[in-house]
Amino acid sequence: MSTVLREFSGSPPGSAVSSDNLLFDLPEADVILRSCDSFEFRVLKSYILHSSPILCENVLTSPDPQFNATPITSKSELKVDAPSLPVIQLPDTGVIILSLLSYIYYVPPILPATIDQVMELLSVAQRYKMDVVLTRIRSHIAQQDPPLIREETALHVYSLAQRCGLREEMLQAARSTLALSPLTIDGLEDKLDMMPGACLYELWKYHERVKSNLTQALCEFRTSHAQTLLGISACESLTASRIPTWLDSFIENIGRDPAFLDLTRFHLALSTHVQSPQSRGKGGCVSCAYIHHKTIRAFWAALTAVANGGITKAEPTLLVVKERAGSEGHATSSREFTSSLKPSPPSMVDVILQSADLVNFRVHRSALVASSPFFDAMFSLPQPPNGETVDGLPVVHLSENAEILNSLISMLYPVTPAIPDTDDNILALIAATEKYDMVAVRSSIRAEVSRRGLLTPKGVEAFRVHAVACSKRLYPEMAITARLTLDYPMTFEYLGEALRSYEGWALRDLANFRQRCSDQLDICIQSFLDYRKGPSKIWVGCPAPAPFLRSSQPKNNDPGFLATWLQNLLWKLEPPLVGAPAIQTLNPCQFRKEYLEALQEHVKQKDCHFCTRVHTMQGEAFCAEIEKGMVQARNIVYSFLEGIQ
Repeated sequence: MSTVLREFSGSPPGSAVSSDNLLFDLPEADVILRSCDSFEFRVLKSYILHSSPILCENVLTSPDPQFNATPITSKSELKVDAPSLPVIQLPDTGVIILSLLSYIYYVPPILPATIDQVMELLSVAQRYKMDVVLTRIRSHIAQQDPPLIREETALHVYSLAQRCGLREEMLQAARSTLALSPLTIDGLEDKLDMMPGACLYELWKYHERVKSNLTQALCEFRTSHAQTLLGISACESLTASRIPTWLDSFIENIGRDPAFLDLTRFHLALSTHVQSPQSRGKGGCVSCAYIHHKTIRAFWAALTAVANGGITKAEPTLLVVKERAGSEGHATSSREFTSSLKPSPPSMVDVILQSADLVNFRVHRSALVASSPFFDAMFSLPQPPNGETVDGLPVVHLSENAEILNSLISMLYPVTPAIPDTDDNILALIAATEKYDMVAVRSSIRAEVSRRGLLTPKGVEAFRVHAVACSKRLYPEMAITARLTLDYPMTFEYLGEALRSYEGWALRDLANFRQRCSDQLDICIQSFLDYRKGPSKIWVGCPAPAPFLRSSQPKNNDPGFLATWLQNLLWKLEPPLVGAPAIQTLNPCQFRKEYLEALQEHVKQKDCHFCTRVHTMQGEAFCAEIEKGMVQARNIVYSFLEGIQ
């Protein structure tokens, strides 16, 4: 009954519309809807008025509609006496308008070609408050096979639904992502750039609430209802609640990982239990093997009802993330701000810079022109005769707050640079120099920040500052703060609210950078674990070799084995890095301390003169070499450019 010009991964955007297939070219039309890509649709105004109160009030009743002054290319309009119709310009593409009209009029409905366009269609219908049309579109989408929202598309649809403010689709997609559980940053791999960090954080919190709800609901189900549904079981392994142990474990796993709520996994767990070696020797677990299919069906229906209740309970807390407006540092009240600059005599300054919080700075135009091509070009243009002035001086309004502007101006004069106190304002200051093309000033600021040891956030703050640097596209600061994050775990639990500051591409690039550091560290550590050819060969000969090698005998030409204490120390340094809870072991500053502690404990317990002698003669050089390798692993190039569109 419907026309579907699409597969969800099919034709390229815009391919559904051309001058030859405009469906809405009605002879009795009394208005033309024009898309942003210049497609025109001749329609009846009454249908549009009844479908959308927004279009009715704000568009079609406009007192000054645009009139059609150009010929339309469809064949039905090639008439000499064709009357001119009012033209309503809409901000939407022809693909979306065509599809939208197909749900307004009694014609076969048309869905666009891609998932992105389908979500845009829903967003447009919601924006125009076309409630009936929106219901029709969703009903049509629900009939598609394969469905729009499924495991493979869940993250994509969730990100689009968040962007478009489509709560119904957001909830459906979020529920589908439960099949991807457990949700981890390193597990998402190249999908991190699909959505901003704030949306990803909301999704993770939703997963955590679902798991908490499931754990609580299923605990009661296991202890109170499961045995009643199954009946008396003769399984050889029962819990205190008189249900089979394998089943109790399966239900418990659903609370930890909602992906276990799957009938196939249930039957696999049952089959594994029935055929386990412990049961097979007795001919298998007959009791569980012959559970009646009706009993299984009733049990599964009750289990899924309880689980679905726990999942649904978490849905009201899943929020549509609102985009936050950017800011140039933290605003400072003009009443309280005191500049570190000495005021110049009024006769010497010739321009006023006014901050976003209305603080005036009287400066020399020549100082701005000399340091900034931006101001040079601006002041070279004719100034408006009626422009704002204060005490006869022209006023230039800037978007930076007073603290940032004071710091920026202090770099133009022979005074002590007024570098901001906070990391956010330091980044805002550097961003201002990028904006006004102040190359020399920017270099001076970065040198001063480095000299004072500023911009060295610790803990979760290192991630947040890195996200801010990424949002401002400050490449050196992006690299600096990315390396600072290496001392801390990159997990949802650790990042918490800081994840909201990230754009998707920045999160992905940081994860990739950390993985490359991990790979480089692994190469370094493996070279030291090679006791035959690597630097650690000097430690071969310790009377207490690695435990798992004690029963082995050295092969021909094999000098022996690596000392146990050193092998354990090197193992502690091995990756994984991206989401590891102990990433701080990558810090070279900590290695020497751990090395000395491990050596002292070994010598104390074993009275090992061999390791004492090696440490005295070559220990310093050995530590320096491994620290050098660890530093090189941290200092690989931070490839951020590929993440920026």
